[in-house]
Amino acid sequence: DVPGVTTALKPISAADYAFVDPDVLARKAAFGTAVHRLIELDCLGVLDVEDLDDDLRPYYGAWREFLARSGFQVILSEHKFGSRRYRYAGQLDLFGSLNGIRSMVDAKCVVVVQDTTGPQTMAYTNLVREARPDLLPAGAPCRRYALQLRPALGGGETARWRLVPFTDDAGDWRLFLASLTVTHHLRRKIK
Repeated sequence: DVPGVTTALKPISAADYAFVDPDVLARKAAFGTAVHRLIELDCLGVLDVEDLDDDLRPYYGAWREFLARSGFQVILSEHKFGSRRYRYAGQLDLFGSLNGIRSMVDAKCVVVVQDTTGPQTMAYTNLVREARPDLLPAGAPCRRYALQLRPALGGGETARWRLVPFTDDAGDWRLFLASLTVTHHLRRKIK
């Protein structure tokens, strides 16, 4: 049993949400899961758009607009990997090609993208490098983004979606490894 990426980052992400009502967090998490599922089903070509919940429709529209405008080509969606070397696992949101460059994209339905998304996407990038060097060879560039999906806000070309880049690969990887080390330590103490 190894920790997941989000579990390893929980000590850091918990600080961002310390003052948010737990019931609100639970509802938002459930909604985010539903949006991730609709993206996954759309990538598989089996999403029943007619059956979508009205609350999800704007996010589906934002997702489809992102694909159309950005040209992002999905290679992997909601794919699970594990690292033998670092003893962690994770389920990435999206890995593909954006403007001909390999890219890791984490879909978010939040008002503000949290800083922990940088280490999160770096951890997923490492998982792909380790498990699928055919898709992401050692040393090959991989850009990392949060895809912020939101209902139409009016005005502006990208009002329904926004890509937030993460460029500090070394710093994000160090932060993830530090969090992972603490997580492994705490798990040993509990046993």
